[in-house]
Amino acid sequence: MIDGQIDCIVRLHDPSRLLELQRCIFSLVGQNQGLLRVILVTQRFSLDELHRVRSVLEPVLAIPDAPTLEIRNWNSAVPRDARTELLNLGLEAATGRYLAFLDYDDTLFPEAYEILLRRLRSSGAGVAFASVRPVKADMFLHFVHVKAHKAPYAGKGVTDLFRGNFCPIHSYLIDRWKVPSDILRFDTALSWEEDYDFLLRLCASVSADFGALEHIIGDYYFKNDGSNTIWSAEVLSMEKARAYEYVASRIEMRRLRTILAPEVQQSILGKNEERQPLTIRMLLDHLDARRRVSH
Repeated sequence: MIDGQIDCIVRLHDPSRLLELQRCIFSLVGQNQGLLRVILVTQRFSLDELHRVRSVLEPVLAIPDAPTLEIRNWNSAVPRDARTELLNLGLEAATGRYLAFLDYDDTLFPEAYEILLRRLRSSGAGVAFASVRPVKADMFLHFVHVKAHKAPYAGKGVTDLFRGNFCPIHSYLIDRWKVPSDILRFDTALSWEEDYDFLLRLCASVSADFGALEHIIGDYYFKNDGSNTIWSAEVLSMEKARAYEYVASRIEMRRLRTILAPEVQQSILGKNEERQPLTIRMLLDHLDARRRVSH
């Protein structure tokens, strides 16, 4: 594991989205933090498509001090939607101490990893969070027009995260030295909310630092051409609504079954409150009960 190196796993499932990929990678080329390696994971790309990817990225990666690039391609015919498998494929290729994620259609600001790395080193946490802002964009053949941006999602700390995800996948940086290796894997039973399921397990296992939430470090794109792969209430069909009920039940099962590490439980409840080991759901119920009593 290379100390000081950040591995950023970038997912790309559609070979027609190279304009957005180039913009995404350019945002990584511009990072103030030096030692950066991009692991680009693609979904069933042909040799010609992989060649096109390299050709499009070649001018960007020729910029002095650009990150190194490794491409891993998911070749299996199943599952049809391999987004979660792509993340695990990228994790298998990671060699650096620090780990980050970024989807092909999102971007980071130059100071992003500098801020997150500083928080990790000062706090000793296993994962550090900042904020990213949702932006609305119109997609054109040769450019992307950002129409508006919103405030980052509301949330202040780990208990808010346990209640609901306010941290997009490119809003945090992980110190792999502090995280058990079995945590660093995504649940392939999920193709929605796989990143939130991952965060529940991660933040139940290691200390999380939210001291940089005041900093907006990137943009999270919502596009008008329907190419977003995340769930949105605006495009939710009855079929997808039923599928999402299954996802929600899996997430709640994760809360019910995941036991908090002692240091995580103590950081939330305090040293003076002696309790048996709690699951995430037990913790949230306990906090709710305590709040009702105080009121």
